[in-house]
Amino acid sequence: MSDSNTTEIEQGIGSELDHFVVRAPKKNRDAMIQLGKQFSDIVRKYGGPNPLYFQLNNTETPMEGITNIAKTVSANQNEDVWLQLTFYRDRKQRDEVRAKMGKDERMDPINRQFMELITPGSMIMGEFVHLKI
Repeated sequence: MSDSNTTEIEQGIGSELDHFVVRAPKKNRDAMIQLGKQFSDIVRKYGGPNPLYFQLNNTETPMEGITNIAKTVSANQNEDVWLQLTFYRDRKQRDEVRAKMGKDERMDPINRQFMELITPGSMIMGEFVHLKI
């Protein structure tokens, strides 16, 4: 149920967000896409939303005084910067989906392959809660 100040977009994305930023060699792009599809299928199987994947398309400094994320995560010209966003209705849904995924035997191989595809030490993760502003 939403209050009168909640937009349709806010209702659709929920109140919890997991985000991951990683660097991966460009040569691993196709394998990363395939792995993302497998991961998304598992998330949806357990009632979670479809994760959104983004690839940084501009490594130039956007404006004076602002640092491009590629520099912050130390990406080089042979690497892509990936962003994965997974929105959950609330913390309860997130915890339930994570618990079910943790018991799925497909997750260990997916996690191992993911760690082999990304640049070691490059993963940044955060859990965010939606602010009603």
